[in-house]
Amino acid sequence: MAEIWPRSIPLVTLSVMELDMDRRTKRSQDREEALQYLIEALADRSQVEAVLLVNDAGRIVAGMGMPHEVRQLAKIAIPAVRGEETEHFESATRDTDFFGREIPVDDGSLYLVALGTRVRKMHQAVYGVTRILEQARGSRDVFAAPSLEQSVA
Repeated sequence: MAEIWPRSIPLVTLSVMELDMDRRTKRSQDREEALQYLIEALADRSQVEAVLLVNDAGRIVAGMGMPHEVRQLAKIAIPAVRGEETEHFESATRDTDFFGREIPVDDGSLYLVALGTRVRKMHQAVYGVTRILEQARGSRDVFAAPSLEQSVA
């Protein structure tokens, strides 16, 4: 029978800071890239067909999903979150659910929207969007519609 002896090295304890460490695996200092990574993380932990972050002008700031679902979701995003009727809502949400949150920011609003059966921790994603925007304040305007040069490039 094996004998159990006291450990010769002390046990390591984890501090509260170490337990609450950041779970993100992808990071970026670039605002648009950071927002895209956040949307991808939300989609990875959820059961969704498409997830978008849309600005007041209807421009997709970040998103993922199949092209058809992304187009459908972009059409209904703002009116659906605002509670307004839209003719495309029924066809876009057939056999799935719509999730949406308005995120008030300095220059207007962003809309975090998804089509799917389950969106996990959307409130944390909303917090993540505001955190990314606060950290990147002062750089290029996310809310502006793309200029002709940006559209052509």
